[in-house]
Amino acid sequence: VIFKHAFRNASIPVLTMIGISFGYLLEGSVLTETVFGYPGLGRYAVHSFLSLDLNAVIGSVTLIAICYAMSNLIVDLLYAALDPRIKY
Repeated sequence: VIFKHAFRNASIPVLTMIGISFGYLLEGSVLTETVFGYPGLGRYAVHSFLSLDLNAVIGSVTLIAICYAMSNLIVDLLYAALDPRIKY
């Protein structure tokens, strides 16, 4: 009874926050890698911005946007799986 009625309704806001947090993790990786000098996509993106490497800027922004959009899509599909009232 608890899983059917309470857990499904309570998990929708949790999924929303997980999806939003994933976007913040992507933004935070850029800052963390730049400040501490870790090699990674964030540091690569910042160096390409500063050196005006247009192809690298387009690639890194596109990759981050695709990851963010896919996380939102997965969260939306999980909404429909958890709550039968939500249909797409």
